[in-house]
Amino acid sequence: MPPNLTPNPTPTPERRRGLACLVAACLTTLLTTACDGDVQDPKPRSSPTPSPTSGTTKDLRTCEDGDCTVEVREGDVIPFGESVRAPDLTIDAIGPAGVDLRLSGEGTTSTFSGQSPYQGGGVSTYNGTDFRVLEIKGDTAVLRIKPNGL
Repeated sequence: MPPNLTPNPTPTPERRRGLACLVAACLTTLLTTACDGDVQDPKPRSSPTPSPTSGTTKDLRTCEDGDCTVEVREGDVIPFGESVRAPDLTIDAIGPAGVDLRLSGEGTTSTFSGQSPYQGGGVSTYNGTDFRVLEIKGDTAVLRIKPNGL
């Protein structure tokens, strides 16, 4: 082994100071490189908004099978067929804060308040059926209703 590579079991104070300076210099380089002007300013982040599909309809009866994309208004009631394990869906409110949905049937009532496209992928589920608000347009909203997992 060359003489300058022989192990030194006890570092001298000079070597410790040199090593500390080397570590400090490396950290400084890393920090300033990560923060220099070459880094572009990030664009403002917003929650991704799912876009309504071209299959949006206003016919509430298309949701009977629990698989539809439908435009609704406050007071609309979506009746589900026997194959869907959910009671009728009533649209209680639509506004800037979101959409209030109520599932009510024989002895059952469940509510989903403030549903919106901005709730981070927010899907509400009832007995294997997913409910998602895709868009709010004034006094109407677009809902995507589908069997869970599809």
